[in-house]
Amino acid sequence: MIHRTLIGAAALGALVASAAPALAQEVTAEVRTWDGRAWRLTQPSFEVFYTLLPRPEDGGLPVPPAASAMTPPAGLPTGPLLGTEIRGSVRNLQRLFGQFGPEPQHGHRQSEVLTLYQAGIARQVPVARIATLAFRREPVAGSPLPPYVASTHYRYSAAAVLADGGRVEGDYVNWGTAVLRGTTAEGRVEIPWQEIELVRFNR
Repeated sequence: MIHRTLIGAAALGALVASAAPALAQEVTAEVRTWDGRAWRLTQPSFEVFYTLLPRPEDGGLPVPPAASAMTPPAGLPTGPLLGTEIRGSVRNLQRLFGQFGPEPQHGHRQSEVLTLYQAGIARQVPVARIATLAFRREPVAGSPLPPYVASTHYRYSAAAVLADGGRVEGDYVNWGTAVLRGTTAEGRVEIPWQEIELVRFNR
């Protein structure tokens, strides 16, 4: 009986010892936002939200009558980089396209890499390698946006310090609808990346 007890205790000790490194490797993130708030997140991840516009029954793409109203103002990037330069409303998109068929489908996915542009060259950095990510922002002079939002029109850049000591600079950053999601003692939070000044990962 004593022999079996010792074996059981040894097995339990080995199990606890093997679990300890896994617990010690839990990732947390210390976040500071531009308005001075600080967060400590467990299980942090960058999540990208997207909207899928369904095709109409004839197989073509839905074209709204006022298509010119969706043309980006002069001076702004076009294509996939437009996401954060103009903050639109998904609800407005639903109203706009709803009259042409089924409502858009919404979803999100975790982003394993972050893209930083330096002199027009894209560099993809795995999130798992980032130790610190610091953002900079500058107001866009002569913003073409309406006056009531022009004051919030920024151009973003960032610098990532990697776990191995390397550094990746980006003079242009635009991650569209991405948010940094994590859990606090009060519950889950989602911080839009444009609101972040600094994030430090602890692994």
